[in-house]
Amino acid sequence: MLTIELIGVLVLLVALVIYAMVRTQLQRRQLTVFGRAAHRAKILIVDDDPDFVKITKKVLDSHGYDVSVASSGAEGLKIMRSTQVKPDLVLLDIMMDYITDGLDVSKAMHRDPELQDIPVVMITSLTGVRSQEVFPSDEHVPVSAWLNKPVQPKELLATIEHTLAAVPEGVPVGVPAV
Repeated sequence: MLTIELIGVLVLLVALVIYAMVRTQLQRRQLTVFGRAAHRAKILIVDDDPDFVKITKKVLDSHGYDVSVASSGAEGLKIMRSTQVKPDLVLLDIMMDYITDGLDVSKAMHRDPELQDIPVVMITSLTGVRSQEVFPSDEHVPVSAWLNKPVQPKELLATIEHTLAAVPEGVPVGVPAV
C-alpha cells in the first residue's frame, strides 16, 4: 500500500515539474505549438531616459521578448542597419538628441527598404497644447501606434502584441534579414 502512495506522489511531482517547464517555455515563446515554431520577438527600445529604458526592458524581458537598447535615434538606426537579424518592433521616443529625433528616425526607417516593414510604436511624454505647437500638424508620421508616458505595463504589452499580430504573413519575424 505504501508503494502505491509513493508512486502516486512521484507521478504528481513529475507532472508538476513538467507543467512548470512547459509554462516557462510558453511564456518565453520558445516552444513549438501546434506544429509551428514560436519565436522570441526582438524589440529595440530607442529612448534616452535610462529609467524608462530600465523599467521597460525589465517588463519585456519578463514576458519573453529579446530586447535591445539604443539611447539616440542615430544609435538606433545604426543598430537596425548593422544587425543581421532586424528587430520585429521598435519602441521609439520622440525627443532624444533633438526635439524631433524620433520622428526623423521613423521617417528614415520608412524610406529604407530594409527597415520599412518594421512596425514602430512611438512613446512620448509630449502631451498637451504647448507640445503640439512644436510639430507640424499635417505631417504624416509612419508609426503603427502611439503611447503616452508614463505607460502602464499592461497597456504597453497589449500594444506590442496587437502591433506584432498586425504584421502581414509574408513578413518574416525573428529571422535573419536578406
